[in-house]
Amino acid sequence: MRRVRTVYILRKLFSPTSMKLVILFAVLRESFSAVSIPNIIANSPSILNPLASYQFFLSAFFTTETTVRILFIAILTLSLWLIQDFIRKTPASQTYQHV
Repeated sequence: MRRVRTVYILRKLFSPTSMKLVILFAVLRESFSAVSIPNIIANSPSILNPLASYQFFLSAFFTTETTVRILFIAILTLSLWLIQDFIRKTPASQTYQHV
């Protein structure tokens, strides 16, 4: 029975979703060492002005270093990929897939 539990735990730990989470946290950790979030928040316009915020973040994205751009794109991609995994694993979506 111990082997069964061990195999079950290893399958959960090394599942594609958990590997995506590990990679996402690694990319987030690296990006927090490369980017100063408090400075970004201090320099950004009010959230109540969406057009100014959009222009600010678009300008910041295109004027930053290539490494930061790659990290940002990786975070977005992994986040969307994980959201897709979580949506697929919800019970409601599984019932509609068999129809």
